[in-house]
Amino acid sequence: MRNKLILVFILAASIQGFSQSVVYYPFNSLMSVSTNPNNRVWMDVRFQTNSYFSSLSTEFSPMVNLNKNPKARFYVGAGAKFNFLNDLADKDILEGYFLNIGFRSSPFEKYKKIQFAFELSPYAVSNFELGIFRTHLGIGYNFSR
Repeated sequence: MRNKLILVFILAASIQGFSQSVVYYPFNSLMSVSTNPNNRVWMDVRFQTNSYFSSLSTEFSPMVNLNKNPKARFYVGAGAKFNFLNDLADKDILEGYFLNIGFRSSPFEKYKKIQFAFELSPYAVSNFELGIFRTHLGIGYNFSR
């Protein structure tokens, strides 16, 4: 399992230099760091921000833009959620799988780099015994052009 995790990190780091965009989802306590979301294909990594050390849940997800409209980009992506502290307790670090369907909008002409994000995200735990339907609403900043 560790080899798979290392492969995920290498893949994420090799895609166009990270930290092109950040989004904070305050209702879900998630921080998203991603490659340039204006590209056709981009990578997104999310971190839990509401816990001390009980959970270091991290989500990795490649995304694909479905349109080229600069005001609102619709995208889909699928990924996996990992908790690295589970390895210390001899548990599987893979927590589950998810699908993201969403859009990022840049509604202000004067402030084009500010974005609003909304997503629908079905999620299933790794053994597929439990699933939930998540929604994410956030505000972000795109450093790239």
